[in-house]
Amino acid sequence: MALSYCRLGSSHRSPGPVRPRSRQIALTIGAGITVTTMGLASCATAASAGTTTARAYVVPARLGAAPAPLATGVAAAPAGSTPAPAAAAGATTAFATLGATTPSATFTTALAAAWRSYLAGRPGSVSVALYDRNSGRIVSVTKAARSGWETASTVKLDILTDLLSKTGTSGKLSAWQLSQAKPMISISDNGAASALWRAAGGTAGMNTFYRALGMTATTAGSGGYWGLTETTATDQLKVLRAVSYPGPFLSANARATATRLLNTVIPSQRWGLTAGVPSGVSVQLKNGWLPHGPGWVVNSLAHVHGAGRDYVMAVYTRDSATEQIGINTISGLSRLAWSAVPAA
Repeated sequence: MALSYCRLGSSHRSPGPVRPRSRQIALTIGAGITVTTMGLASCATAASAGTTTARAYVVPARLGAAPAPLATGVAAAPAGSTPAPAAAAGATTAFATLGATTPSATFTTALAAAWRSYLAGRPGSVSVALYDRNSGRIVSVTKAARSGWETASTVKLDILTDLLSKTGTSGKLSAWQLSQAKPMISISDNGAASALWRAAGGTAGMNTFYRALGMTATTAGSGGYWGLTETTATDQLKVLRAVSYPGPFLSANARATATRLLNTVIPSQRWGLTAGVPSGVSVQLKNGWLPHGPGWVVNSLAHVHGAGRDYVMAVYTRDSATEQIGINTISGLSRLAWSAVPAA
């Protein structure tokens, strides 16, 4: 299995447009637990996110770390995507079914509560976010005492998106770019990623890309360590939305190119956000994994669409004792998401 970062230069990592104004209500419901509700100025504040039953979760400390806080955000997404409903269907999982009859206006509250409860019993730190196209709503939960999350190989989707943003309406990569993009995405090839990172302008070029996409919490890795780019799950939703839905950043042909490449990810790397999703539902995803610090960085990005659902989801985990523990954490979050997101 490929490592998730590659050195091009010296040895160390480095630690956009103005966002719409928002209102926030922070409610402390227990030691180290904060629920935050957000509403963009153009939308009503999703105050219901702060009205869930207060309970004090005890997050097990690991490797000497203090218990991590659980923070939640529920918001209406900025304008720019038009819902595209499909046929309805259900799903059964080992988790409580949350979404079969949940109104779209409130499913985010139920999902945030389910994620919080689930993560309270999981090791490590986690940043998870989901954008539901049918309702235009975003839900996010963070279990962490940190602000930056190493991307590992999920940054390869960022690299691809940057290159596609420069292809205009044709959406076509050059022959050489395509020869590198195919292995970078399908088998997570690091040599190809390093070559395309340089083609994208390295650290400076990728930071320009992040600023253009409004990713204010993302910083490209320095010294050639692209896998140590730091981000958040909520920021990475912007990449996923640019790749998955019509918008000003990528042409229809560029999005089609990205979809074709993501559909070539090999079966052994199709874990994480495929969990709980029924067969016949499309999942384009890019995962990342990396032994780093006191444990493993394990991440997953995906566009899930079919059976009446259409959402993009990002999960970043850190400090899992093994890679499989991180994968299992992501899989649990995925099952809850599929169950909670209502079919159109």
